[in-house]
Amino acid sequence: MRIITWSVHGALSDSPVWQLLSELQPDIALLQEVGGLPEMLRNTFACCLRHAASKNGKPQRFRTGVLVRGKIVAEIMFSSAFDWVNRELEFFAGNLIGCTVKPLDRDPLNVISVYSPAWPVNRDRLRGIDVSWIKLAGTNPDVWGTDILWGALKNTALIDSEWVIGGDFNSSETFDCDWQDKNNKRFGIRSSGNAATLERMRRLGFTECLRRNKEDPIIPTFKHSRGGAYHQMDHLFVSNGLVSRLERCKVGDQAIIFGKSLSDHLPVIADFGRKGLN
Repeated sequence: MRIITWSVHGALSDSPVWQLLSELQPDIALLQEVGGLPEMLRNTFACCLRHAASKNGKPQRFRTGVLVRGKIVAEIMFSSAFDWVNRELEFFAGNLIGCTVKPLDRDPLNVISVYSPAWPVNRDRLRGIDVSWIKLAGTNPDVWGTDILWGALKNTALIDSEWVIGGDFNSSETFDCDWQDKNNKRFGIRSSGNAATLERMRRLGFTECLRRNKEDPIIPTFKHSRGGAYHQMDHLFVSNGLVSRLERCKVGDQAIIFGKSLSDHLPVIADFGRKGLN
């Protein structure tokens, strides 16, 4: 089984992105920034697509989605014990697309396609609310889309089935001031909390396919249009049963995708066997 997550930079239905995706032959594709989907893919995959939210809550021109070569059994409706988190989950309903899917000749599993925007939750909506339990510790003052996702996952029965969570988290450890200072690097983005965001997912029981251990090298997935700096902003997390079946994980060909300006993100491509690895 092959699972791909890819932020396709607003690709329209006639974009060469879709031919490349078809050639990669995913069983499940978690997509972000979809401008339009061609008929050939709609005829091949069951699809669930919704428009992502802009800062003011109006729909963006692009969508977040789940494609499966098989069947979408049901959408997953996230909830929290906190009313304000539920309001934010409704706000981000087009950014966090959850589905129970059944790929052909495979058992069902739960998947989430994530598009966490580069802007935080509007502070005006959080005025007077205690967000200390969900906000990242340290110097990061805001609540982000990834925090809302984490708040929902903490309230979800994750051990009852297999999960895949992937997408454009807009979060890379290379953005953190600590990482840049330690590695003698300086980028246009200097922030904090990115490593903590990834660690939160690990503590929920997920393993990142592209970088299984936090000591492993960072594998870039994103190229900035100005300056060309590379960061790993795209992540693919899976639950324990799927980790045991993970055979390989890689990114798409930079020469093709960046070289031909197909997208500013590379796809993350993970292959799973039917049995665990010895």
